[in-house]
Amino acid sequence: MDEKECVFDWEANGLNDGFRYPHQIAIIDNDNEDICNTYNMRLPHYELPGPVALYKTNTNWKKTKENHPSLYEIMPSILDDLLSYDILWAYNYSYDKGVLEESLFNTGRSPYLYKDKIVCDAMPFISIASILYPEVIKIPMIEGERRGKKGIYNSHKLENVYKENFTDDDELTWHVAESDIIATSRLLQKIKSEAPEFWNFRTRMFSKFAREDIFSKRAVWIRYYQDKKQMFPMLPIYERDRDNYFSIDLEKYEKDGGFEEKHKNQIIKVGSGKSKTLPDWLHSSYIKTGGIILDASWFDLPLKYSLPENSDLLEIKNLISEHLSNLQIWPEKEEKYLEKSRFGFPPREDLGSWDSFHKAETWDEKVQIRFKDARSKRIAKRIIFDNAPEVLDDNAYKIIEEFIKERWKSIGPDQRPMKNYDSGKTWVTIPTALENIRKCEMEDNLEENSELDIDCLNGYKEYLLDLNEQLK
Repeated sequence: MDEKECVFDWEANGLNDGFRYPHQIAIIDNDNEDICNTYNMRLPHYELPGPVALYKTNTNWKKTKENHPSLYEIMPSILDDLLSYDILWAYNYSYDKGVLEESLFNTGRSPYLYKDKIVCDAMPFISIASILYPEVIKIPMIEGERRGKKGIYNSHKLENVYKENFTDDDELTWHVAESDIIATSRLLQKIKSEAPEFWNFRTRMFSKFAREDIFSKRAVWIRYYQDKKQMFPMLPIYERDRDNYFSIDLEKYEKDGGFEEKHKNQIIKVGSGKSKTLPDWLHSSYIKTGGIILDASWFDLPLKYSLPENSDLLEIKNLISEHLSNLQIWPEKEEKYLEKSRFGFPPREDLGSWDSFHKAETWDEKVQIRFKDARSKRIAKRIIFDNAPEVLDDNAYKIIEEFIKERWKSIGPDQRPMKNYDSGKTWVTIPTALENIRKCEMEDNLEENSELDIDCLNGYKEYLLDLNEQLK
C-alpha cells in the first residue's frame, strides 16, 4: 500500500522557542490538492498578539483574538488529520516542528506524539535536488544582505523558490498557511514526476533507521548547508551512544594537514576539562537532527574527498575513547520558564491523570483531576483558565490573574527587544508590543515591505494603551 504524505504549515505569534503560540495550521494531502484543511484557533487569553509576526504575514491582529476554538479544543482534530499520514512534510521544518511540539506540550500532551512518523524538511530536500537535477528544480539567486554584507545569494524563501519554478503562476497569496502548503506540495510533486530516482530516496534522507544504518556501518555521510548549497563529506568514527557520534569532516581534515600532534593535545585538553575546543574537523554528530543526511554512495555527488590513513583513524578513535568517552553530550540546564521545559513531559506519574483530563467531558470534571508534577499542575490550570475560568476556585483564579498582569507588564532582560529578537526572548509584553508597532510603522515604507500592509495593526496600539491603563 502506498504511503500517505501530507504537507503542513503553522502560522504563529512569533519565533521564540517555547512561545510560538499558533493561530492557524493548514494540512494538505501531497497527492491531492483538493484534500486541504485549515484550522483556525485563537491565541490563549494570557498571550498578546505579536506585531512583527502579524505584520510580516499580513495577519490582522483581531483575527488572533476572534471567537475561534482554543488550541486545546481543536488539537484533537488537528492530530486526527496530521497523524493519519505516514510521511509529514514542512518547509523549514525546524520551525513547524517547534510549534507542533510546543502546542502538544501546552495542551497537556507528549511533545513527541509524531515520532513514529517520518518527518521531512522540504527546504533542504528541494535545495539538494537543485544541485543534482538543475534542469528539474532551481533555487533563485537574488540581491540581498547577509551578516552585513551585500551580494547575490541563494534564496530559499518559499515564495522566491516557487516563482522561480512556476513562472506563470501568480494565484497564491503568500504568508498564508494554505498557500504555503500548496506551493510546497507543487514543488515536491515536480521533483516526484521529473526526478523519480531522487524522490525514491526521500524518506531515507530523514529516517532515523536509515541514519542508524549509515552511522553503524561507518559510511561517509553528507552534511548540507543550504544557504551556500554546500555539501561536506563526514566520516563517523566513534559511537558515543545510539544517537550521538563523533565524525571527521573530511574536507577540513585534509585542509588542516591531517592528524597532527596539536590535534592530539586538543583532544586531551578537552577531556581533562582544560579546554572546550576540539580539532576543527572533529564534529559532534546527532543523527536525529531535523536536517538532511545523505549516504555519499546514494548519488553521483559533485564531491572529491580522501579517507584518512587507517593508522590515524585508529589513533583518533583510541584518543576519543580514552579522553572523551565520558564527555557530557547534553549539558544539564535548569529551564527558567515553564514554556521551555517540555523535555520529559508528561512525567510517568501523571500519565493516568492526563488521560483522565482529556477524556473528561466537562470542565467541572477536568478541574477535579489531580497531578503530582509541578509542570502538569501549572499547564492544567492554564488550560482551564483559558477555556473555563469560572470553574477555578477564587484563589487559583487570582494567582493566574496576577501572573498574567505581571506577564503583560514585564520589562525584564528577556522581554526587551534586542538584535535578532524583536519581541525579546520570551512572550509579548505591552511595552515590547508598542515598541514593535512603532518599528513596523517606521519600516512600512521600505521597498522590501511593499507587499505588507500596516493596516493589519490598526487599532492595536489603542487596545494596548487601554489595557495598560486598566492594569494600573
